[in-house]
Amino acid sequence: MKFIYHERANAENIELSGDSFSHLKALRLSLGQRVDIRNLKDGYSYIYEIKSINRRSADLELVFKSLISPIKHKFELAWAVVDGSVIEKSLPTLNELGVGRLNLVYCEFSQRNFKLNLERFERILISSCEQCGRNSIMEIAIFDSVDELLEYKKDIALVDFGGESLDRFNGEYMLFVGPEGGFSQSERDKIPAKFAINSPYILRSNSAIIGVASKFLV
Repeated sequence: MKFIYHERANAENIELSGDSFSHLKALRLSLGQRVDIRNLKDGYSYIYEIKSINRRSADLELVFKSLISPIKHKFELAWAVVDGSVIEKSLPTLNELGVGRLNLVYCEFSQRNFKLNLERFERILISSCEQCGRNSIMEIAIFDSVDELLEYKKDIALVDFGGESLDRFNGEYMLFVGPEGGFSQSERDKIPAKFAINSPYILRSNSAIIGVASKFLV
């Protein structure tokens, strides 16, 4: 673990309890030692000293802060909504790879009963940042349809069968990975540009989006 998240990091005194206190214990830190605490919003690392500790919480006092050199996460992807549990399992990997923004889109073949819990997504991403050291959370937006996505951004290309090789992609489009059933014909008509993953196999939706992110970010 690279640091511990606390929403009030930057205050002179904070209390760690719950999950954040469990993380402190996992680091095997004791009274008088220092720990890196971040709020994942302002770009700073806050170094706190442990002033008191008991079985359930610890009181910390700010010693100093330092600005972390910012990394611009510009790579943006769109992903058709699939089972929420599948999305949750993929979020840490996408965050750790350096995706800047993930646009989740309800497509015609997405099941509408898949309700997305943004608060839970945020907790997963915070944990991912603590583990990998990323100093900002991947942004997530939800769109109710492809039409709504096109209002946000026009230059989109589908990741679909029969498209150009991704080796020829030069960043002019935002890539859009479909659901397990693929895109509907009407969605293909609305977004004619498309690229194909160079694989002899049919990939699951989550495998495809991780593969696309890995190709351009690693």
